[in-house]
Amino acid sequence: MGWLWSSSSSPKDQQQTPSPPQQSPPQQSPPSDNALQPPPNTSTPMKTLTREEQADEEFKKLWASLESDVGKSKSLQQPPSLPQSAESNPPSSESQQPLSSIAPESLYPDTMSCRSAFDYAFFCQSFGGQFVNVYRYGELRSCNEHWDNFWLCMKTRSYSDEERKKAIRDHNRRKAIKYKTGPSSEDVWDLRTEPARTAFQGDFSTLEKEMQLEEEAQKAATT
Repeated sequence: MGWLWSSSSSPKDQQQTPSPPQQSPPQQSPPSDNALQPPPNTSTPMKTLTREEQADEEFKKLWASLESDVGKSKSLQQPPSLPQSAESNPPSSESQQPLSSIAPESLYPDTMSCRSAFDYAFFCQSFGGQFVNVYRYGELRSCNEHWDNFWLCMKTRSYSDEERKKAIRDHNRRKAIKYKTGPSSEDVWDLRTEPARTAFQGDFSTLEKEMQLEEEAQKAATT
């Protein structure tokens, strides 16, 4: 009877026991069209600026540089905050007075604000500035001196501190020499660019005789 226990299960039992599902290998999906396409070019082409836009950009850069000068001048004008120990012990009057130079060059200022120079030149060029000139001097005035100050200040921005001070000091010294004793003759007459070569040539004796004859003729006419 041992063959009954060792016999395999019946066909019905084999049909009832479910077989484990067979795992199919993963199927590779074909690459989509989006994956084959190259990434879009995000860089936009450079826009060519017109002449007016370039002028606006240059003016903005100039205005930004002038504003930076104003910020620097304000920061220099503000005194640094002193610690409490320094405030309790104020320095003596001798230490407060800076050592002044007695050189002739120290009489002329060696600093210049580009913003102030631009404001003076721009106002002089405007209708209001010329109206002030007519009110003060009775005529229109040239603004070349104000523009010279502005362009000198802009030119010396790339100089070192010593060279900048020297250039501004020389510029103010030349202006002081020109207007030292009052208005310059260039305000009335044009500046001579060529020397007067024939001013003192001729027969002065003949000219003197002619002048004497004219005086005698005038006296004879009056008598």
